[in-house]
Amino acid sequence: MISISTYLAPALLLQSLLIFAPLSVQVLARLGQPNETNATEATEAQPLDASFNSTSGAEAEELQLISETGLMNFTLGSSALGGYGGYSQFATSTSYGDSSKAACGGLHTGELVSGTRYYNVASAQSMWKGCKTHGNCWCGASGGGSGTLGMGCFSCAKGRFLRSAYGSHGGRLLSEGQYFASHEIIVVVGDLCPYAGNEHWCPEKAGQTNHYGAHNHLDFSHPPGGIDNNNFVFTPIECPGDLRWRFHKLSSCGR
Repeated sequence: MISISTYLAPALLLQSLLIFAPLSVQVLARLGQPNETNATEATEAQPLDASFNSTSGAEAEELQLISETGLMNFTLGSSALGGYGGYSQFATSTSYGDSSKAACGGLHTGELVSGTRYYNVASAQSMWKGCKTHGNCWCGASGGGSGTLGMGCFSCAKGRFLRSAYGSHGGRLLSEGQYFASHEIIVVVGDLCPYAGNEHWCPEKAGQTNHYGAHNHLDFSHPPGGIDNNNFVFTPIECPGDLRWRFHKLSSCGR
């Protein structure tokens, strides 16, 4: 029989660390310069619609739990409740602009999603397979494990932003009953968020959590309007056909 202290010890340690954690963090994850990146050609984000559909009773219970007890306790009980507000994964988020030569075959992240309903993201190094340095992350496949979801080049997911931010450091949700901060969107991994230079946000190895208690992190080129490092819940999906066509046209991966 596993002692209950096995589960309580990590949670108590996390809670003790949170006492000293600042809530007004302003640092944004940056891609760094693994492949002559960081061309920040701004595109106007669409404003959020305030009339998001309400959550079901079960989803509301899950999202309220994460806001009141912190990410560690919520993660321990999420399997029993059925996931994260109807989604299977949780991630912190940041934004960095566009990359003119991204780690997924040198594509331009803006061109990958321009004029579409999709959002480009750079996933954390820990979510890639065998990624030890910038040099061997080129066209990286999905890795993950031990609590980290594998999302390498050209992985897709559907998900929604929460009203909370900064992982388990974000405090309570802004308003009870309004847990989501966006409609459902589709994201595609077109780039890497390396550990070097992004130590607070992007874990280095699978199984590690970032400074905000999350295994997964997604760095958006341009998130929806009104989003500022909000937490993101999501479920992996197969990439849509039109997005697959764009990726293979723009990327040198597999050639």
